[in-house]
Amino acid sequence: MMNHTSKWADGFGAAARSAIADQEAFLAGRADLDELGIERFLISPGRISGLVTARNTGAELHAAITLPVLTADQAATLRTATPRCEHHKADEGALPECLADPAHTGGVSILPDPAELGFICTCPATSPCRHAAALAHALIDRLRTHPEDLAALRGLRQSAHLAQDLPATGASTDPRPKIRLSAHHAWAWYRECPDLPPIPMYSPSLSDELPGPPAWSPPPPPAPPNEHLHALVNDAATQARAFLRSGTPLECAWDNDAVRLAARIPHTSLPDIADRLGLDIADLRNRITAVPVSA
Repeated sequence: MMNHTSKWADGFGAAARSAIADQEAFLAGRADLDELGIERFLISPGRISGLVTARNTGAELHAAITLPVLTADQAATLRTATPRCEHHKADEGALPECLADPAHTGGVSILPDPAELGFICTCPATSPCRHAAALAHALIDRLRTHPEDLAALRGLRQSAHLAQDLPATGASTDPRPKIRLSAHHAWAWYRECPDLPPIPMYSPSLSDELPGPPAWSPPPPPAPPNEHLHALVNDAATQARAFLRSGTPLECAWDNDAVRLAARIPHTSLPDIADRLGLDIADLRNRITAVPVSA
């Protein structure tokens, strides 16, 4: 658990909270770190970086926080300030908390000023975003157990750490790899497994009426026009109704689906579809004609 106090962690946390003016983004970063973790988390002089997963899309985002390293003159001031203080007897890798007091550092601040923090992320959101905030929380957690990493971040020491993956707080410790299956293959696997209980019988009451127009506004171009969207919704409803009533397996035949949709969607460009499917346009017309009206 990382709930014990630390001047370095609390001080950097206060600076990050002030620099990330959007407190909702700051709190969202905490949630993303706990739930999604961070890959390739790396602390180096003047920079914290990592790969953060976008919550909504699952995209891999590169995020970083930058801050200036201390100058040679500032480092020299730190070494000569308050020679009688016990911090001079500390281990080479340690960062005693007394150095958070400017009286012990000759006025040199090891903790950064909020204005010195820079935020970078490959997401389209306004910076600083929740992904950079997740990095800030990762460093805050790290400083509670390894305060010396702040010295490496400020350029006082070279960091000996390699990039590491920070798992989600609730991540499983099961070493077996996770297997991802599409819904189609998962259903096929279920049907072929004799040891699983049968699926409960369910006969829903289904209407023969086609769904009405959507209640939301159509998406902006280059999205399909309204009539195409309505045709796609009607086709999906027809396919779902047929599956629920008859249990006919849904096939993943891309060319058959394209031909069926071309028959149902008005004003489609047959030459373009034929070219994408690698078919002669006359053959495509024949296949469209053969599609049942209720398909």
